[in-house]
Amino acid sequence: MFKTKLKKALGVGIVAVTCLLTALPASAAPASDAKSNNFTVKSFHYLTVDGKDVSSPGQVNNKSNNIKVTMVLPKQDNNGDLLAYGFTSNVTLEAFIAKDKQRLQNKFQPTASDPCCTYFYEDQNKGGQYFYWRYGYTNLPSEWINRISSISTASPSYSYSTTLWEHTSTQGYGSGVLFRHSDWYGKTVNMASNWDNKISAIEIK
Repeated sequence: MFKTKLKKALGVGIVAVTCLLTALPASAAPASDAKSNNFTVKSFHYLTVDGKDVSSPGQVNNKSNNIKVTMVLPKQDNNGDLLAYGFTSNVTLEAFIAKDKQRLQNKFQPTASDPCCTYFYEDQNKGGQYFYWRYGYTNLPSEWINRISSISTASPSYSYSTTLWEHTSTQGYGSGVLFRHSDWYGKTVNMASNWDNKISAIEIK
């Protein structure tokens, strides 16, 4: 699990279905992003929890065990921790998303070259075999459970976010980490050793 210190890890779920799940050889994968666009998700500096500003480590520690999902930003503090928003329930998360979607409405227009799916890779830096998913929630098939090490998100003109879940829906989802496409499109997300190959379900919405 992710380290805690104005940091922490994730969870919760939702449902939906769509698209095609396909495993492909490494040679068919898109080229890697520039090194400066690669981010390793390991530890967090929480800016807010349930929309309320966090001004001290104590405030985060008091709520950290209750944080179910962490929205990660591609920005770091002086200690190298990624900035993040924490949510203790699906209700607070969905309330944030509803307002955020209004803010982003009409900001992104699709083009013919925009990827409509998020790609999930077995190795870091988009290496090895991969599959893609367009929209909705799915428990991973057995051959992909605990195998994902990096992702490349869909364009924000097609969908809002990608969430990685620690457990399947039948196991209660566990912790979840969410990547907003308007932040992460064009970047590579690498999962650190404490989450690398520990993902059992995915969700795109």
